[in-house]
Amino acid sequence: MLPALRPVIAAFVLALAPQSFAEPDSQLPWSPSDGEVLDFDVTRNGKSFGEHTVRFAVSDGEIKVRNDIELEASLGPIRIFYYAHESDEIWVNGRLSQMDGVTKKDGDTLTLDVEAQGDVLLVDGSGYEGEVPSDIVPSSHWNLNQIKSQKILSSENGEILDVKVEKVGTETVKVGDETLTADRYRLVSDLTVDLWYDQSGRWVKCQFEARGQSIEYHLKG
Repeated sequence: MLPALRPVIAAFVLALAPQSFAEPDSQLPWSPSDGEVLDFDVTRNGKSFGEHTVRFAVSDGEIKVRNDIELEASLGPIRIFYYAHESDEIWVNGRLSQMDGVTKKDGDTLTLDVEAQGDVLLVDGSGYEGEVPSDIVPSSHWNLNQIKSQKILSSENGEILDVKVEKVGTETVKVGDETLTADRYRLVSDLTVDLWYDQSGRWVKCQFEARGQSIEYHLKG
């Protein structure tokens, strides 16, 4: 597909789609405390691959979220893979109000800028430009409302992704020195991702396959 046609076709599809992408929910399922950090070690086939950190600042009903990811694989002194992502989200009364980010992936730079305007979000991304319903959830994974969604917003480039979700079961997960009970969900979209959330709704683990490699996120505690 010609790149210039993607925003036009995406806008046409959105115009025909339902006006809500998730079950209405004015509150977040899990409320982080001010200064809370989700710090994940990332492994590839059991070996160190990088880190994914989510930081929260909370004040007066507003939640600011900072996402930082850096993944790298080398063969001896030669880097064979590098991925870096940084983004900032602002949530007000359980809804996304603003988001911006930059991702370096496979030698490409992807960008995203989102801003609430009335009952919609204005998306200006390298994968999509236009309006989306204000209840859409970005693919940054920390928000449990993602599993209630039929479509999610790519945190990399603003593309609108179809998603199917199933609950796999309830399992025990090691977090630091603790063993926690967590619900496991499978999100099938452009990538199939398994996500674990503890009983408070906090994101505690992630697993997916990419390029034949097993990638796992383990919350440090």
